[in-house]
Amino acid sequence: MSNRLLGLALVAGLAMTAGGASAADLVFSGVSTTSDDYALGVVWSGLAKQAGIDMTVVENGSVAGLRKAAQGEVDLVGIGAPHYLDAIEGKGKFEKDPAEFRDAYKKMKVILALPTGMAQYVVAADSEIRSFHDLAGHSVGIGRPGGNAGRVSKILFDVHGIGDKVDGQYLEYEPALGQILSGTLDAALVWGSIPTAAIDNASRGRKLRFISPDPATLPAFRKALTNGQYYVYQKVPEASIEKAYGTRVVSDGPALFWTFPYQIMVRGDLDDDTVYKLTKALWEHIELVNGQSAALSLISLDNAFEGISGELHPGAKRYYQEIGKL
Repeated sequence: MSNRLLGLALVAGLAMTAGGASAADLVFSGVSTTSDDYALGVVWSGLAKQAGIDMTVVENGSVAGLRKAAQGEVDLVGIGAPHYLDAIEGKGKFEKDPAEFRDAYKKMKVILALPTGMAQYVVAADSEIRSFHDLAGHSVGIGRPGGNAGRVSKILFDVHGIGDKVDGQYLEYEPALGQILSGTLDAALVWGSIPTAAIDNASRGRKLRFISPDPATLPAFRKALTNGQYYVYQKVPEASIEKAYGTRVVSDGPALFWTFPYQIMVRGDLDDDTVYKLTKALWEHIELVNGQSAALSLISLDNAFEGISGELHPGAKRYYQEIGKL
């Protein structure tokens, strides 16, 4: 077990010991044991136990997890905001789902948005590139051929007015970072959380710097994308970057990474009081949650609803109204 998950398990275990063992009432479905939503589920299960709610955390992937929620096999699940729209509209990976699944998807509600995978642009720290506009005239790795990251990167270059001045190259993340280390590529896009293993490994060979899109371009960026209203520029504080990478990766102020929220959803028939207690347990101990990892440190009331594509659950909404967030 990784050190991070061991720490999370200890948090959950202490709460379970204090409350005694009992059958689980709820099931939280994460993507995998290494994903941010699974890590959230582990620490949240400990907090829920203190609120009198037993919650088991399992891994299913996001698509399979949503289907299991539709069948009543799990209660909480994470899904990307645009992908939830695909689910209720029967598109993409959900195209062949039966109508009764789509009906169940439509009844699901959101508790919060979870900052997770993000598009991060990196350069060598000693590079002359210090802003997104500085990418003009330079080569940039933009991910695998046909991938969404490359398509969105080209749109991002366009809204910055440098679309015809950037040499976008279809390269997987690790080879692109390798070329930055050797000096044959100027910048690279890497998709992931904080920390990301590929960036962590590369930074041990050469100091790196994050560069950010211009915040003023967000409206144009959203307008140029399908379902663009659900895309955000996620702000990552310098303290979170330092926690993840030490001094091996730097940023001139907080870094901005484009992404779409990964929303934590619950079955629509889960009662209001239970969801209220879950929501309250999370936010009243958010400092403990934030302290578990650099990725979980990004969870904040400031972005709790940003870019969500579903309705807030009445129980969660009640808590947010009580604290003045709605």
